[in-house]
Amino acid sequence: MTYKTTLLVLAAWLSTGALAQEPASGATTSAAVASEASQSGISMKAERAANRLFAKHVHLALNKVKDLEGADIAVFANSRTGEVILGGFIDSEDQERIATEAAGKVPGVKSVTSKIVLRPQL
Repeated sequence: MTYKTTLLVLAAWLSTGALAQEPASGATTSAAVASEASQSGISMKAERAANRLFAKHVHLALNKVKDLEGADIAVFANSRTGEVILGGFIDSEDQERIATEAAGKVPGVKSVTSKIVLRPQL
């Protein structure tokens, strides 16, 4: 129960903090993205759906890796940029490398950032 709650808190933190960081110089703001999306005919709803589908493809790839059994990994993805953030808990340090490599092999993934932490041993 504690791990699930912590995973949900981590997921909320990643979705609000890590993906909504202050834009660097030359980066687009959310208003600019919305304007660009409306000009190109892509709605924000469609973009979110594309992001969820992209994250699902990465998550399915992680689920196929035998060495990641027992790991609780959440996937946050941006389908437009190919950026993927992995968060959650693993049982061994090797699992982070394995998860990052597996996510990087998914078509469309350009970069993988890991926010995965080692599950505390009780």
